Amino acid sequence: MSVPIVHVVTWRLNGDRPEVRATQAAKIVAAFRALEHDVPGMVRMEIGANVTEADDAWDLALVSVFRTRTDLMAYQSHPAHLALKHLVAPLRSQRAQVDFELPE
Repeated sequence: MSVPIVHVVTWRLNGDRPEVRATQAAKIVAAFRALEHDVPGMVRMEIGANVTEADDAWDLALVSVFRTRTDLMAYQSHPAHLALKHLVAPLRSQRAQVDFELPE
């Protein structure tokens, strides 16, 4: 039986000032939102820039839900996702990811 899977990614951006990182984040958010309805199997997507001043906060987070683990795996090689990776890679200094299944 297939269960929904949540895909969470956080980024620390490489801008040297908060306003630069805010501009980078806005560019990434806009790019992700533009593809929100183009990815098969993606049920929901939320993305946003950090709004707190905490020293250990990350700059940007993505939370997306896929119908199945197979849909998440297909997303990894989807042309829109590959384009996003190409956009984000030069703007980030760190990336973290966790994927977990939703309880039935």
